Amino acid sequence: MTRLREAARWIALHELWLLAVAFPLLLFPTRWTPLGLAIIALTWLCRWVGYGRLTVRTPMDAPMALLLLTALLGLYVSVDISRSLPFLWRLILGMAVFYGLANGVRDKAQLRQVAAILVLAGLGLALVGLVGTDWSTQRLLDPGFYGRLPRLVRDVEDARSFNPRVTGLALATLLPVPLALLLFGHGRGLRLLSGLVVLVMAIVLLLTQTLQGALGLGAALLFMGVYWSRWFLLGIPVGIGLLVWTVLAYGPQRIASALLSIDHVLGIGVVLRWDIWSRALAMIGDMPYTGIGLDTFPAIQANFYPGFLLGPETHAHNLPMLFLQRLGLVGLAAFLWLLVSFACVVVKAHRRTPGRDGRALIIGLSGGVLAYVVSGSVDALWSAKPAVVLWVLLGMAAAAFRLADNPVERQDSASRVRPVPKALAWGLLPALLALSLLLAPGVRELNLGAVQAHKGLMDSRSSGVPSEDLLQSAAMHLQSTLARNPAEPHAYSLLGSIYAWLGDYSSAIEAYDRKVALDGRDPMARYAPFEVWRRRIDGDTGHDRWDDALWVYRHWKNRYPDRAEAYVWSAIVWDQHKGEPERAIATLQSGLDNGAQPRGLLSHYLLHLKPGQETGGSSANTLPPSFTTVRALAHEPS
Repeated sequence: MTRLREAARWIALHELWLLAVAFPLLLFPTRWTPLGLAIIALTWLCRWVGYGRLTVRTPMDAPMALLLLTALLGLYVSVDISRSLPFLWRLILGMAVFYGLANGVRDKAQLRQVAAILVLAGLGLALVGLVGTDWSTQRLLDPGFYGRLPRLVRDVEDARSFNPRVTGLALATLLPVPLALLLFGHGRGLRLLSGLVVLVMAIVLLLTQTLQGALGLGAALLFMGVYWSRWFLLGIPVGIGLLVWTVLAYGPQRIASALLSIDHVLGIGVVLRWDIWSRALAMIGDMPYTGIGLDTFPAIQANFYPGFLLGPETHAHNLPMLFLQRLGLVGLAAFLWLLVSFACVVVKAHRRTPGRDGRALIIGLSGGVLAYVVSGSVDALWSAKPAVVLWVLLGMAAAAFRLADNPVERQDSASRVRPVPKALAWGLLPALLALSLLLAPGVRELNLGAVQAHKGLMDSRSSGVPSEDLLQSAAMHLQSTLARNPAEPHAYSLLGSIYAWLGDYSSAIEAYDRKVALDGRDPMARYAPFEVWRRRIDGDTGHDRWDDALWVYRHWKNRYPDRAEAYVWSAIVWDQHKGEPERAIATLQSGLDNGAQPRGLLSHYLLHLKPGQETGGSSANTLPPSFTTVRALAHEPS
């Protein structure tokens, strides 16, 4: 038994080397990924056998456990497990890196060595980004030499070059560490190395033209400036004053009009962001408890929440929205809890660390996490492979905190720092969820119905065969939702699609009629709020709301011509709200010509419209009686 414990301790002492082996196996999922999971499990087992514990305790344990639980729930509700699993593997890898550093860094000399390795990792990231980024996707400036930069490195998963924004965000997150060591450190060798790395990383960051990264790095620089001298706080009002002066000098209306115009180099980014956020908020409102599933934003957005201008997007481009739409309310709460715990850890570690190099490292780690969070307000690195940098920063902070105490207290001191009392945190979250369920009971049914409908409809569209049991269960939950709140257009949309795939075309058209009636109250405010603001700024008034609805639906028909829904929605507008049944017939016929599915839905509605056109009577008389009553929804005030 003694030899087994000694062998386990030896393996635990070298767990960082084992993590280096497991790292690529989980970062780039292949059939060898289970081997990487086994290596991680081995290190935890050896800690338990060798030292009698799975891991040292840190103040970030509880929120990380909660994050993992919500990720498993996100995997369960996912409509595409093959896309969700790589995200789960990267999350497990990140947590393994965190605990590997928290346990594996055992003295201050080793902490300095790991800090030097992290600085060199920043240099490696910059050099890989320089020769592996797709520079042709730049939108702002093109000095002309981007085409001469070689592309020697590609992502092994998709054989594509790196997105410059991903490269820039990763550099902005990591750059504060060598910068802080350069500015506040003491050791000459480490400062010289850090200075060289800062120079290279800054050049590559400038080449990426990543405004999001610049925003995050600017916040980190301000934080470091205030740490050096409180006088830097004056930069905040001075910066605000300069911004106000610039806006007034250039013209507020002129600036706003440019930022809301897709023809402006900055405006296209702003408009697309609002388009993405509009769709992300719609998902969050429908599925606040479970989220939409791990890394499934492109599939859910393209199939059920199409944007006004954008096609399938990779993620929500906002960190809080990303957690809400992937992991639900509890997932966001866990991440915020993690950030609060990190802040308490670095404050306590900085107070207890005597050496300049140690304090400089803590300032750099804090600046890196701050840059990550601030840049996350307009983009998010969480989904990309370089997001593992965040876990490295968190893990090094936990190690620095543990080593800041004297050796006698070192093992137990971390558990005494409780920025959020565990009993309060674990009790408050269920209480808030229960309260929300009581105050908004229809949201629970909508969440369950939407998750099941998305799965069932995705399966039906891909196979052409309806998933009857799942669709019927989803319909039951959606009907319960609408009984409590009859003003949920997306619930009607899902219900209509379910009925269409189950062959109940009359019920499908009735549900779609209700959806269109609700959309018609103010379609641009619902689907393109940026266009509403642009019109107000430019004084562009007098638009007909049903023309706006047709404009929105036309975007979706052009983008997804193989789906019957948008043709039916447009036909309902033409037939029942514009009084032009011949245009409705032409719309439905174009859907049939394009092979839109389910085909029977288009044919069924077309059969109702043609007799009305041939007899000269109103086509509304051929529709179910409930159609005449739901039209009143379109005339109710919003």
